[in-house]
Amino acid sequence: MTTPRTFVLAGHRGNMAAAPENTLLSFASAESVGVDEIELDVQLTRDGALVVLHDRTVERTAAISTPHLRTPIEQLTLEQVRSVDLGEGQRIPTLDEVLDSTTVLLRVEIKALAAARPLAELLSRRDARDQARCIVTSFSALSLADFVAASPGLARGVGLHVPDLDTDWRDEVNRIGASTVLMPFRVLTRDLVDQIHHDGLRVEASLIEGPADVRTILELDVDASASNSPGYARDLLKSSDEFTTRFPDFAAAGFVRR
Repeated sequence: MTTPRTFVLAGHRGNMAAAPENTLLSFASAESVGVDEIELDVQLTRDGALVVLHDRTVERTAAISTPHLRTPIEQLTLEQVRSVDLGEGQRIPTLDEVLDSTTVLLRVEIKALAAARPLAELLSRRDARDQARCIVTSFSALSLADFVAASPGLARGVGLHVPDLDTDWRDEVNRIGASTVLMPFRVLTRDLVDQIHHDGLRVEASLIEGPADVRTILELDVDASASNSPGYARDLLKSSDEFTTRFPDFAAAGFVRR
């Protein structure tokens, strides 16, 4: 799917600059501006449906008032979740719907431990192409361990989010058998990235918000990043001669569906 020297640009929750986050409209917009990957989040409803939502409640993302505004997703049924209006005609999608309606790579972040095994079961029912384009990530090593124990064995593997270095993250990466480490720019150094690459892992750092972040990507030599405005980020990256020299595939006209 990807190699260590292929750069992957992800749309963070789709294209948040153009549509309500984590919706089918946001994901379609992200594909239209040329992302390589879509980052999304999964939660589990009370009746066992995997839905795409970042927060535990809809208080921040609901467009209008709802009786379910502050109710945790795990206490709501899929029907109740579907009743929430996210704006622009959008409802909270299921992961199956996202898989059916997208074609690019997907980064699926487990937001709740209870979703790990149902996610593995869902992906095991999908065809090989859908399995091959997914990488599953989480801030929780336990969630990833549960997923790996029940998973179909994804070609892109799993990735651990490491928000700071004051943890036993290396042991967790090794124990899980992660393929990718996801870190904020602020905690990375070139020496650390080189060490992680030496261990055979890929490094993703976020977020791309302006021209300075392109310079940081080059200085750190990371493999991937995400943006809330992926069209803008893609233009920034393509406008850098140094970046396109290092990642010539990214500079090709248009973009490649994987």
